[in-house]
Amino acid sequence: MRGLALAAIVLGCITTAAAGDDTGGYARGSLAWFSTDRYDLLGTMSVELPLASPGGWRVFAGATLLTAIEKATDFTFVVGQVDYTLAVGARLGAFEVFVAEQGFERVDEAGTARVRVAGGAWESPGFRDGFPRDGWAGRASLAAVWESKHVDADAVAAGSVRWMRRVGASRGIALGVDAGVDALLGPDHGADVLAGPRVDFDLGGDRRFGLFVRWLESDNPLGLGVDGLLAGFDLGQGPLVAGRLVPPEISGHVAAGGGDGGRPLCGLDLRVDSPAFLRGFYGEIEVDANVNGDDLFYLYDVGLAHPFAKDWRAGGFFHHRSNHLLNQANATVTSINVLEAAVETAGWRRAEPGVALGRLGAIDLSVRAGWLVDSAFGEDTPWHARGGVRWSTPPWGPVRAYLSAAAERGDVEASAYALGMLLPRGWDVRVEALHDRQLFATDQRGIYGIATLRY
Repeated sequence: MRGLALAAIVLGCITTAAAGDDTGGYARGSLAWFSTDRYDLLGTMSVELPLASPGGWRVFAGATLLTAIEKATDFTFVVGQVDYTLAVGARLGAFEVFVAEQGFERVDEAGTARVRVAGGAWESPGFRDGFPRDGWAGRASLAAVWESKHVDADAVAAGSVRWMRRVGASRGIALGVDAGVDALLGPDHGADVLAGPRVDFDLGGDRRFGLFVRWLESDNPLGLGVDGLLAGFDLGQGPLVAGRLVPPEISGHVAAGGGDGGRPLCGLDLRVDSPAFLRGFYGEIEVDANVNGDDLFYLYDVGLAHPFAKDWRAGGFFHHRSNHLLNQANATVTSINVLEAAVETAGWRRAEPGVALGRLGAIDLSVRAGWLVDSAFGEDTPWHARGGVRWSTPPWGPVRAYLSAAAERGDVEASAYALGMLLPRGWDVRVEALHDRQLFATDQRGIYGIATLRY
């Protein structure tokens, strides 16, 4: 899982210099209620980001993460399993070649399996549109297994199909059905089949909000292994287009790297900002999933914000972090929940600096502080604060160097100090010294090399 993610990031860094104009990334996030005794909720994040476009090919890296939540009580999410697919490939027109890793990791208990594959795919025009066109669209893929762990398989095959019809005077609503199959072929064989109706609402700029009901029949050894009804919503964004200035904004990042002692690190972040309402306020939801060694942790932020001055915003947020272990028993899931006020620059956690300082470069910062609602770390302080600052140099051609520092204080403590480079096409490459006391690992300090691709 972590090795292929790092390979994708390294490939992107190598190809950035040669990259030309290309369409942008695809992103999708969903949350669904699941009618089973084993799981209550399924959350999915999926992105595909362009790395280069030599000779008309689209070279890309993609990641999909499915989180199966057993229950959500007392501000804590009990996660049962994480399914993932990581891929690096190239697409020319309708045809694609790729290498990928697909598997699962049990959370807070032992259990893992994976396959690594190489293969090809075909997809119809418009398959990746954010708001679908009228009629049919689909994709089919087949790949040979060249390495596996805890599963015996020869190949994987997958397919997706949908039929949609736009309705209404403005044709801003689409009704239809979609279905998909994900099969493992060989001695350990089986398939996940998913199908049902959906309705999509056009948000402009090739983006959609969708509602769906689906039935899942799960018999793939790499799947969840339970059958049931799903009912939920999703947000999707097709290729980024020039001039997309009207919210909602769907953005985030993919990150991978490694630390001293061979500790791997990777992350997938998805953030959605709503259109403005109530005199300029907008809503924001952000889900940030991270793996550091054997530690898995999620950060959730939900709140309202309002821009002020030219490059600033202020708001109020509910912040949650939950901490887990991958593929090993863990009797205690820790978490922290905070109601916080925030003041930040527009460029904080984004690819481009926010506040220009002329010949002194640019600066970005974040300050968040508030009331500790709930914590698994003793609740010794009623307050909690976190924030950071990033100073970047004036541009050296398309590149900026930067220094950053971040800290968290209150019932838990953390700090991070980094030296890095902001590169074209949303790349951020840095060396970071990190101390995170919420990790279960015995050694909570490390020095990491990290590459981040923002979209």
